[in-house]
Order: sequence, then structure tokens, then C-alpha cells
Amino acid sequence: MSLHTSQNDRDDDATHKERKGNYFALEVCFLAFVGIIAVIAFLEAFSYKIVSSRTPFVIMVPLLILIAVQALRLWGARSEFDPVARISTALRGGNANLNKVVSFSGWLLALLVIITVLGHYVGMFLFCAILMKFAGGESWKVTLTVAAGTTLFIFGVFELIFNIDLYRGLVLRWFQGYRDF
Repeated sequence: MSLHTSQNDRDDDATHKERKGNYFALEVCFLAFVGIIAVIAFLEAFSYKIVSSRTPFVIMVPLLILIAVQALRLWGARSEFDPVARISTALRGGNANLNKVVSFSGWLLALLVIITVLGHYVGMFLFCAILMKFAGGESWKVTLTVAAGTTLFIFGVFELIFNIDLYRGLVLRWFQGYRDF
């Protein structure tokens, strides 16, 4: 029985190390993405007037310092995980965790495009409906009910209670006479 238990322990250790290595690769990719966005935002803040650029600098300087500290920490732990091989495997689609993150990011990017073109309310309705029907496999009745309810709730909270107008989209702006595109 002890041989069987020790084999299970070795399998658990290998699985734990594999999972930890996958998280390491995911963390490196995420940190690189956040670092690139932060550097772009920091450089863009230089084009603002000094009064307007204070807030981005107050936010970006500590954020860039934290990114650098985390990058140094990851650099020190790289020998334990072989990050080049793991990241190349992840970028080829061999990492299930990263595949889920990329898939979710793709859905969020689609939401951004829909909201930009059609506005928040139409975008939220379509996004909820598409996600529930095609990713969730729900029936049309449940899909349309939840999508309409969610959109009406957001409309009620923002438009009626808080009196905040959400973005209506490029299509509506075009019909109103603006030529943004």
C-alpha cells in the first residue's frame, strides 16, 4: 500500500508543479500585457496639459514600479518553470487555463466592438443574447428574457435613477448627422 500511496503523492506533486508552472506562464503573459498598456498610457499622458496629466502620472508611476517589482520576482523564479517552453506551448493553444482567458478576452473584445458601434443598451442586449444562446446553450425564451431584463435593469439604474446617459453608439451618431467615420 505504501508504494501506491507514494505514487499518488508523486502524481499529485507533478500535477501541482505543472499547474504552478502554467500559472507562472499565465502571469508572465498577463504582466507583459499590463506592462505594455501601462507604458503606452504613461507615454500618452505626456501629451496632456500639465494639469490634466497629474492624475495619470500619480496612477502610472506607482503602477509601473509595481510591474517592475513583479517582473523582477518572476525573473528570479524563471529557472524553476522553463518559461520559454511553457509560454510557447501556451501561445500555441496547449494551455487550457490560458485558452479560457483568451476566449473570455475575445468575448469582452466583441462586447467592446458592439458597444462602440451600436451603443451600451443594444450592445448589452446582443452580447447577453449571443453569450447565453451560443456559449451557454440556453433556450431562446430564457435567452431573450434574461437579455431584455438585464438591459432594462441597466437602463433603469443609469437613465432613470442616476440620470446618467450611457453611450448610444456610432450608428446613432451617424444618423444624428455626426460623421465620426
